[in-house]
Amino acid sequence: MCYPLHPKLTPARFTALGLVALLAASACGHDESPIANGNNLDDTGTPADEALFQEGLALWNALSYTAAAAKLDLLLVTYPDSKRHDNAGYLAGRCRYELGLYAEAIGVLTAMRDAHPTSPFAAGAAYFTGRCYFHLADYTHAVTQLRASLVLEPAGLYADNAQYYVGRSYYEAGDLVAATQELVTLESAFPQSTYLDNGRYYLGRSYFDQGLFTDAIPPFQRVLFTPMSTYEDDARYYTGRSRYGLLELGTALADFQTLVSAFPASQYADNAVYYEVRIYVDQGSCGEAGTALANLQASYPASTYIGSAQTYMANNGC
Repeated sequence: MCYPLHPKLTPARFTALGLVALLAASACGHDESPIANGNNLDDTGTPADEALFQEGLALWNALSYTAAAAKLDLLLVTYPDSKRHDNAGYLAGRCRYELGLYAEAIGVLTAMRDAHPTSPFAAGAAYFTGRCYFHLADYTHAVTQLRASLVLEPAGLYADNAQYYVGRSYYEAGDLVAATQELVTLESAFPQSTYLDNGRYYLGRSYFDQGLFTDAIPPFQRVLFTPMSTYEDDARYYTGRSRYGLLELGTALADFQTLVSAFPASQYADNAVYYEVRIYVDQGSCGEAGTALANLQASYPASTYIGSAQTYMANNGC
């Protein structure tokens, strides 16, 4: 008999195909012996550690993470030689990750990897340890753990995610050169990744934040290749900002106007209207600048850019 292993819960952006492949590969990865820790069977003839694991797994699948963690923790303490020990440790750490208990998750996942360095769950444990450090804004340790995950499974289920978060960690830490290198690698090594639009956006931002506006525009535009990308409005805004930085005022104006028309509720919509004001002022079109300012005031009355737009007009002859 082959007991089902825990299906690694993938982030929402993973494909179902990847999950199915993982389950097929891991379903019989452990010893099939019904005996664990001796002949300690429950009333149904199931090894007690297996029964406890299945209880925890059922609670995990029901999204009852606190209760699941309690069952899995009990297995870890009571049955240190269980053939489910690595799987239980991984799941116990994942429960804490899902609960936002990142420091606790790091401890549990690290202990699991220390005890079971060759476990098929080691790469996933390293990946989620890295994600925990990322949430805690400890980007140095995040990179270390994410790279460890890539070493363990360079083409595994979490590989593209790990590569993306290596780049993101460098970006958040302010190391824009390293972020650029890692996010370029994401595009080249994982062209089918569901994180590709995220990676392209932050690649563009890495160039933009270095003032490399010409280099920034292509990755921003590639974001638009992904249907329904959540980064589309962001990419359109920073395309306009890049063109504004290159003094391509006409095309920048069109970018900002397209953003406001297509995404009036975007977090960048009022920013875009502010840059419309600036462009009109830069072009010496004070009337159009005034109209854009009025639109900014009417459409986004709480915007902090209203005062900035008024100041820019006053300081530049409008």
